[in-house]
Amino acid sequence: MRDDELMDQLLKDAMAADVPELSPAFDARVMRRVRPRRLTPTGRAVIAIYAIAAAVTAVWLMQDLPVVWIAVSVAACAAVAATTSTYARRLTVGA
Repeated sequence: MRDDELMDQLLKDAMAADVPELSPAFDARVMRRVRPRRLTPTGRAVIAIYAIAAAVTAVWLMQDLPVVWIAVSVAACAAVAATTSTYARRLTVGA
């Protein structure tokens, strides 16, 4: 057989075959794999300890600064955090 005839026969066989189907449990397995993971209680405790340590360190470092500078730095950090959060959310959602 020539290559063209072999290819034609292969295509005819493929077109005559039954349509392949995924198993019923396939969707469930995929969803389990792509579902966002939740933090464990230990992970939540580590993040809480980090947040408390960061807040205490920030207060200690800024104790000698004027109140106006502290307010400006808090406002700037809040704006950066909000922007970063929005950007990350849009990346994960794909909007």
